[in-house]
Amino acid sequence: MYKQLKTMVLEIIYEDYDIQKVVTDKGAKRAILYKQITPSAKVGNYILVNATATELQLGTGGWDIVCSLLQGNDWISEDSKGHIIKARYTPIQHSVMAVEAQESTYHEHFTKPFSLSGKPIWLAELHSMVPLFYYVSQEIQAKSRCCIIFDDQASLPLRLSDQLRVLEKEEGFYSITVGQAFGGQFEAITVASALQFAEKILHADFILISVGPGVVGSGTCYGFSGMVLSNWSHVVSALEGIPVWIPRLSFVESRTRHFGISHHTMTPFSQFTFRRAMLPFPYLVDQQRQKIEEQLDAYRPFQTEHSIHFASEDRASKLIEQALKKATMPIQTMGRKYEADPLFFCAVAEAVKFGLECEKSE
Repeated sequence: MYKQLKTMVLEIIYEDYDIQKVVTDKGAKRAILYKQITPSAKVGNYILVNATATELQLGTGGWDIVCSLLQGNDWISEDSKGHIIKARYTPIQHSVMAVEAQESTYHEHFTKPFSLSGKPIWLAELHSMVPLFYYVSQEIQAKSRCCIIFDDQASLPLRLSDQLRVLEKEEGFYSITVGQAFGGQFEAITVASALQFAEKILHADFILISVGPGVVGSGTCYGFSGMVLSNWSHVVSALEGIPVWIPRLSFVESRTRHFGISHHTMTPFSQFTFRRAMLPFPYLVDQQRQKIEEQLDAYRPFQTEHSIHFASEDRASKLIEQALKKATMPIQTMGRKYEADPLFFCAVAEAVKFGLECEKSE
C-alpha cells in the first residue's frame, strides 16, 4: 500500500536548519518536511504527503511525510557535494559526504586498517536507550565524548527524532549515520568505518551502536530489527573491541516475548553471535533473577561461551536518577517512564559501568 495526498500548509509549528513541522488540512493534519530532500514550505503552499503509515496507524508518531512542494521550481539542497548516495534508487535518493569517501578531508585516515584494542563498544536495540546512554556517560565521566552510530534498521532520516535534535546541542555528543540512514552529524558507509572515525578522529570515550526511532517487530522468531545486533557484535569483535550488549529488560511488559529479558536480545545473542560478547544485568531481586536465569537456560547452548554478569548490588538506580535530571526531554520506553519500568533504565546504566570495568581489566 502507498497513500499520497495533496494538502495545504496551514501553519508552520516548528522549523530549524533540518526540518519543518507543519499543520495541514488533510490526512493526519500534520506533516514533517526534511529540508535535506525537500524545499522549505510556506503557509498556503500545496504539498504532496506520504500518508501510508498514518493511514495504517503505524508508529510514525502520527505525522505524514512531505514528498514534494507542488509549486516548487528547480532546487538543490545546501548540503555538501559528496558522491555517496543514500536511499539509493528511491525518489528521495541524495548524495552525502561520507567521512571515508575519496573527496572527504578524512579519507587518508581510512586507507589502513585499525584496531579498537580492547575498547568496549555498547550495542542497543531501542532508540530510547540512546539518550539514557548519553546522560549516564556524562554522569559517570563529566565532559566526556560520546558518539552514537546509527544503523539503518529503523528510521532512515535521523531528523525524525526529537531526542536527537536536543542531544546534538549537548556538549560532547556526536552522531554518525551509516548504511541507508542519513542525517547524523557525520555520514559513513559502514559500521566499521564509523567505529574507526569515532575512535581515531573524534576520540570518543563512549561509543554506542544503535538505531533511530521506529524499530520493526513481527511476533516471529527472526523477523525483527534487533537481529542486527549480532552483526554489530561481530564487527566489534573483528576490530578487537569488546561488544557489550545492553539487555532489553522489563517486568511490567504485558507481551510474553518481552517479559523478563526480551527475545529481541536473546535470539541474536544466543543463536547468531559466534564471537564472545558481554551481557551484563543490573541488580535483580531473587524472583527476577530466577526468571532471567530460567530464560537464559532456555536458550542454551549458545553458539559460543559468552560472558554473562549479574550485578551483586544496586549501583544503577541512583546513577539513572541523577542522569535523568540532566535530560532536557522526558525519556520513555514503550510509553513508560522510569518509575513504571525501572529495570529497563537500570540495564542501560549497569551496562555502561560494566563496560568500563571490562576495559580496565583488559
